[in-house]
Amino acid sequence: MADKKQYHQGHDIKSLVINLATILLFLLPFALYFGEAEKAKVYVGVVVAGFLVCLVVPPIGWMRPHPYTDLPGNEPLLFRKNN
Repeated sequence: MADKKQYHQGHDIKSLVINLATILLFLLPFALYFGEAEKAKVYVGVVVAGFLVCLVVPPIGWMRPHPYTDLPGNEPLLFRKNN
């Protein structure tokens, strides 16, 4: 019998960081409109920093990890693995 591969549910580190950065990008217009005008560069800087963190979280690069990828090193890194 073949070994079953663990089903990937999108809870790897990179996917969670990408989701957080996307939430920050969604909230940016509200922060710019309702926030203080002097802090506009700070708000934009936080969003840019969020996406820069996305680039350096393993696997390093711009692509979201995919469990069925043909590219080496683009597999998702999970917090825990079932034995």
